[in-house]
Amino acid sequence: MSKQYETVLVVDAMIPDESIASEFDAVTKLIESQGKIVRVDRWGKRRLAYSIRKRSHGEYAAFYYEADTSLPSELEKRFRINENVLRWLTVAENPCGIPPAPSPDGAPVVESNEDKSKEGDE
Repeated sequence: MSKQYETVLVVDAMIPDESIASEFDAVTKLIESQGKIVRVDRWGKRRLAYSIRKRSHGEYAAFYYEADTSLPSELEKRFRINENVLRWLTVAENPCGIPPAPSPDGAPVVESNEDKSKEGDE
């Protein structure tokens, strides 16, 4: 049975750019081998809220995909043994749905859930 997942991955930003790209490519290939990628967002280098393994910056990427329920645990196993991966988080069946892609002019598309919640309050 296929579900929608979102995995946010933080890789050590101190490794070479080629290694960062290969880390993200490896995750993409694993997901494609067992599921279907909907979208990948590279967020770039960001300062961490707190130091992780004496690192202050991480390279972020978000993977949106559909896969069987066994894939997230397989990804987690690989992340645990990979010393370049600082943190990760996988969310299943995002109740708000996969965020829309940015508009062509570069401005983020924002959908308001206030209208939906007000309808339920009446």
